[in-house]
Amino acid sequence: MALGGLGIVAYMIAALATDAARLKSALNQLGWFGVTVVLALSAVNYLLRFQRWQLYIRRLGHRLPVGRHLLLYLSGFAFTVSPARVGEAVRSLYLREQGVRYADSIAALFAERLLDLVAMILLAAFIVFDHKDYWPVLAGTAIALLAVLAIAGQPVLPRWFDALAAARRGRIARALNGLADLLRSSQWLLSPRLLLPGLALGLVAWGAEGIGFLLICRGLNWNIGMAAAVGIYAIAALAGGAAFFMPGGIGGMEVAMAALLVAGGAPLSVALIATLLCRLATLWFAVLIGLVAAVMLETRLKHAQARSIP
Repeated sequence: MALGGLGIVAYMIAALATDAARLKSALNQLGWFGVTVVLALSAVNYLLRFQRWQLYIRRLGHRLPVGRHLLLYLSGFAFTVSPARVGEAVRSLYLREQGVRYADSIAALFAERLLDLVAMILLAAFIVFDHKDYWPVLAGTAIALLAVLAIAGQPVLPRWFDALAAARRGRIARALNGLADLLRSSQWLLSPRLLLPGLALGLVAWGAEGIGFLLICRGLNWNIGMAAAVGIYAIAALAGGAAFFMPGGIGGMEVAMAALLVAGGAPLSVALIATLLCRLATLWFAVLIGLVAAVMLETRLKHAQARSIP
């Protein structure tokens, strides 16, 4: 974990150094009050998503102290800058030490990601109010996602994997049984009883970051509407997610966000600065919080181990 964290820090420093002058100018223009509000909205996103995560873990039969669980959850953000954000699954390692099965924590991660996609598509639909041309793309993405939800919710799938496991032995059988358990847990989390609360929390959480993007644009004297700002943020996030092989969606989200702003009439310089500030306030702020949480967690674990040694 330490080596991975150092790599992320080095990447972040290199990325910021290339735009240091532009960043300083943008921060002066936005003002410290504006920066604080934007970061607070990002923090709201993280806390609401933690509430949803904690709800999932509790419904799967596991109760952890809130403070420790929050650190466990936030520590995953230290590895957001990884292809498809798979590094966030590091929290499953910590949770396993707290008695949470891998099948349960990975199922919670799967349900979280799936509902985040649904939330982003719904938020992206806001841009249709200003740009009707985006409707076919959003509709196609929504249909594909609904198909994934329908397939994942089929109760026959876990039974099918159980049957396959029964006909095999060793690691293959254990892997198939684990996949069956993961599907059962995921289906429970995606049931109507939990689907609507999870989706509502996702909409408010990601909508908060969309509002933060709106404040960034207006702080840079670009008078964009709320629907357009939230829609652009969501579409750019979906574009970053589509570039799953890129760490944290880096590249895909920036290009999409800047291009959409320019298409909406923003000067290229404003579009680039707004994109840079948005990524600092969302992606890199999350990485920083994750690193702090991971250090605090590792320190607590070391102290606990030291006290347990006679």
